[in-house]
Amino acid sequence: MQENKFKISLFLGGGQSGKSLFAENCAKKWHHVVYYATGGLVEKSPEWEFRIQNHRARRPEHWKTIEHPVPLEEVVKYCEEQKTEVLLVDCLTLWMGWQMALNIQNYSPFQLLKHLENETQHFINQLKILSCPVLVVSNEVGEGVIPGSESGRIFREALGNMNLAVGSLAQCITFSIAGQHLLLKNMSQNFINGFCPMGIVDENFIFTELNKDPLVGENNVNK
Repeated sequence: MQENKFKISLFLGGGQSGKSLFAENCAKKWHHVVYYATGGLVEKSPEWEFRIQNHRARRPEHWKTIEHPVPLEEVVKYCEEQKTEVLLVDCLTLWMGWQMALNIQNYSPFQLLKHLENETQHFINQLKILSCPVLVVSNEVGEGVIPGSESGRIFREALGNMNLAVGSLAQCITFSIAGQHLLLKNMSQNFINGFCPMGIVDENFIFTELNKDPLVGENNVNK
């Protein structure tokens, strides 16, 4: 198995499942936090503005917040220059939504999906540059019905592929349901006859895992 040297934790879940709040609580275990908000403001959307204000209000004032449309390259550069202790990216879903909105008129469906794959790889390559741990929030999009529109199906496939790619690098993956956070992956999990018992975890567990050497325990995975 390929060695994993990246300190990434992926927080998956449905809408309003508690995944973002969990990721924020994990980030509070560090002091120098950069919060990359990928949603940005949507013109003439009071509902969206209300949600953004709620997110801002619950974040500690000393966190550095960088919002869309600032590209990830600038966020990574800032984190490296300022010796950031942890980067929180919330979320891949909104990032992918902006990529769709900006490019859907410029490509055929096949070309659009290929373009999104390239943008995803570029995004991941930027994450690999970081020397600090990264907390990444995203929606699980594979549990609902197949979208009725072509653009909806492209979005689901592109975000699903992005979740897979980030998940393959992640040291930890959790899945949030009704405010409870199920551990799906960590680097010290032990498989016995193909089975690995997992359970509910909290921010202390994630903090401890991301402060371990990512290569320790690698040989215990997927035995």
